[in-house]
Amino acid sequence: MFSSLYMHFPFCESKCHYCDFYSIGREKTAAGDAPTFEKAIIEEIKLRGESGVIAPVLNTMFLGGGTPSMTPPDSMARIFGELFKYTSLAPNDGTEWTMEANPSSIELEQFKKYRALGINRVSMGVQSLKNEHLAILGRVHDEANALKSLNTVFEAGFKNVSTDLLCGVPGQTLDDLRSHMEKLMSFPITHLSIYLLTLPPHHKMYKDLPNDEEQLNHLLLIDSFMREHGFRHYEISNFARHDLRARHNLVYWQGGSYLSFGPSAHSYSSSERSRFKNFSSLHKYANTLIDEKKLAVEWNESLSIDQIELEKWMLAVRLDEGFSRAWLVRDAQKKKAELLINECLLENHPTRPDFLRATPRGFALSDTIVKMLV
Repeated sequence: MFSSLYMHFPFCESKCHYCDFYSIGREKTAAGDAPTFEKAIIEEIKLRGESGVIAPVLNTMFLGGGTPSMTPPDSMARIFGELFKYTSLAPNDGTEWTMEANPSSIELEQFKKYRALGINRVSMGVQSLKNEHLAILGRVHDEANALKSLNTVFEAGFKNVSTDLLCGVPGQTLDDLRSHMEKLMSFPITHLSIYLLTLPPHHKMYKDLPNDEEQLNHLLLIDSFMREHGFRHYEISNFARHDLRARHNLVYWQGGSYLSFGPSAHSYSSSERSRFKNFSSLHKYANTLIDEKKLAVEWNESLSIDQIELEKWMLAVRLDEGFSRAWLVRDAQKKKAELLINECLLENHPTRPDFLRATPRGFALSDTIVKMLV
């Protein structure tokens, strides 16, 4: 049974040019798309629920997108009304229930209603607190809107709040990054995710990205700043205060099972070592569920032994929990691990005897570590 659920809400005010996730900007959203999506995801929940694969009590639930905060609370209430026929939340906020939001779609009374539904964690996409960079990224909010919206989230009663930033943005300086983080530290946020802007070579902005050394300097500044402010750097791009790590994302990073709903959503069964993915088209997804009354799964795959081994390493290296030295079974692996230690990419874990973990520099170069050890 799945005790971690993900739901993909595909609608956005505007499609960001650097975003790889399936989403539909307002300019491409038809009048009937939102009601169709609601009807389809309710049908998907019903089919999954009746098959008995959803656990009686949820550990985590994550509403991603897209921009889930564009979906009105009454629509969400109908969606979760169907879900809670088959499962329930753990008492006393025991279920971590996260909703992603963008500053331009945050309104006080609306967020009070989300909180009343049971959502207890918000992840807000700030991305930058410099208007020049927000314009480069194609965001529809500005710095003032972002800070005002963050204050609104706390005013609505949310205490577990995460924010996202981007680093490696063309023209971004270390002082810019420090300023962004200082402004966010003036709020009682519990979590910060900072992602390196990555673009394909054919993208018009690719040539303007900072070089590798500048990107590394960005990442090392972020690490030192956040540690100094009491945050744990527990995953390559993620920092938590009071150990309020993103429990749902840890399910992914620790190889756990999760069931996903919505167009383009991926699911994983750890017991069966298999993945499956829904159609990356709202209309194909909806037509399959509503008209054909069957799940809108585009493909399934069973992981090979080599895939399982590779992913085991990739996941372990990205977390500060690290990996056991017992994983180093070949002499060549042991020698490469010692080389990585000498190059300050790996270190002995401070509290787990016989474990190694990535250093801050190693986090930034995790692909190198995995290539050497696998």
